[in-house]
Amino acid sequence: MIDRNLHLQSIAFSFLLKALKSGLSGFGHNGIITHPEIGGQEEESMIDSIRLHLPRTDTQGIKTRLTDYRRRDTNTGTGTIGNMRVSYNLDGIMIHGSLAKFLQGENMTPLNRKQVQEAIEKLETQTDIDLSAAVVGSVELGTSIILREKPTEYLRLFGDPPIFTKSVYSKGGFVGTVSYGTSTGAFQFCAYDKTNEMTDKRQAIPSLFSGSNVLRLEYRIIRRRGIRARFVRDLTAYDLFNYEIYRKLQGLFLESYKAIPKNGRQVFIDTAKTITPAKLEQLQAEQWRQTYPEEYNAHLQGLKQSGALTDKNLERIRAGNRRKNKDYTISDTSPLIAELDSHVYNAAMYGG
Repeated sequence: MIDRNLHLQSIAFSFLLKALKSGLSGFGHNGIITHPEIGGQEEESMIDSIRLHLPRTDTQGIKTRLTDYRRRDTNTGTGTIGNMRVSYNLDGIMIHGSLAKFLQGENMTPLNRKQVQEAIEKLETQTDIDLSAAVVGSVELGTSIILREKPTEYLRLFGDPPIFTKSVYSKGGFVGTVSYGTSTGAFQFCAYDKTNEMTDKRQAIPSLFSGSNVLRLEYRIIRRRGIRARFVRDLTAYDLFNYEIYRKLQGLFLESYKAIPKNGRQVFIDTAKTITPAKLEQLQAEQWRQTYPEEYNAHLQGLKQSGALTDKNLERIRAGNRRKNKDYTISDTSPLIAELDSHVYNAAMYGG
């Protein structure tokens, strides 16, 4: 714990994020971010993996363009064009993969909006298919962030939001991936150590990120009905390089990140006030929860598995913890999370 009179962490990021829904300067209506100083074609884009669907046409032309082509029956086949997987059946033609990898060979480095357009046009040329009316079945926004510490130090501080189910994947005792999914399965948010992922796959790391601690954050709308829920219509491939659509997607990315509680907060004691033994015990318990979130969550899971803690009471505890995470009268944001917040805000607001 720290003396409140000696430390006060800035909470400007929290207020800036609230602008998403309050319509403050820099944000448009319906969650679309606008910024008078940016725009144009060279801003970085977080759009990466996509899945497209379009009605079936004559597939004879595309068959000759696919590598690793496999025909399953008269009406079904699969293959690849670069890293993009292409399949067709009686329902239509599906194209899925990372636009960044398709255009530049890796997705650690973000594309700008013009490059997203170039990737779509390249895909049209190599498939000989007009994608202007291709419906987006899923879209992923991702950003790779260089941090001071190893990604595991940040990932271990990601908490349990009410709207997502959390899954944690560890390797060698260190948290490597934290993922979240909604009950409908339409939305996901994932954070993981990008350097480790690329190293494990023996992929070359771009020079810009070489030797750095790189955390990857991804927001995914993985079902067509999820896209309709957010945009009240289908999106097409050409919408992916539309300025207003992209800005709306950036806003959704930022909102999802903000919805995840972050631990590691620094609990303080206001020495200007008299403290009771009960208050001191409460603050010490809160500092332990913030400092050792893995042990705290393991303790809760143990109580749940033993039957001593019901699902209802577990959710009550987590709801109380989420309220404490927003209470700046007892604690301030972790320096690690403040650093991460700043990078995420810049990526979502300005594209990198």
